[in-house]
Amino acid sequence: MILDDLLAEGESLRRPCFTLSVEGRGDIAGYWRGERPDYTPPALRRHIMTLDSQLLVQTGMPMGYASIGFSEVEDERFYNVLRSQQPVTALGCTGLPLYATPDTSFPPLAAVCLYGSGEVAAWLKTLGLQRYEYTRAALAPLGRAYDDIYTERGDLFRDNVDAIVGGWHQSWPEDDFYMPLEMRRAVLTLREAEPWYELWQVAGGPNFNVCERIT
Repeated sequence: MILDDLLAEGESLRRPCFTLSVEGRGDIAGYWRGERPDYTPPALRRHIMTLDSQLLVQTGMPMGYASIGFSEVEDERFYNVLRSQQPVTALGCTGLPLYATPDTSFPPLAAVCLYGSGEVAAWLKTLGLQRYEYTRAALAPLGRAYDDIYTERGDLFRDNVDAIVGGWHQSWPEDDFYMPLEMRRAVLTLREAEPWYELWQVAGGPNFNVCERIT
């Protein structure tokens, strides 16, 4: 296997997503920061973002709400997931409006090792590795070369994008392993990073979790 082959594996695994930007056009898909009056008092809860749940539905995540968002409890680093049956534009949010654009998300090397074709498994075998040994695969010359390209194509490195809905997730320095697909990254925020925020959904269930990420 050569780099072009491994990149082709990554391209074949691209997943649908939406990019959100304050510079977009069309219908409002969400809000960044500001206040959300239905979750008060704002002095105790700092609104981070709210978005139209249909974006999540269109990336394959079941939803029972018209809108979903999250806020931070001041000085406690505790996060509230905000669910509502009201459309996002009816909530009275005062933050920056976000606009959605359909896109796709390029996978990190860990995802390619775990979910790529038999050719990926054969390459790993030449290194004496199993699919789950993606951390060691990243140390091989081909793995390092893929990671260099991922730096250019991955979600974390997009320009003029404020948040991403759906798509592939990446590992962070504090992670012990690459999260399995039973957990789905619903949202990754890029605006005002660091910190980045991730909203996660348990696949097939109503539970959500918010993670703050700092490198």
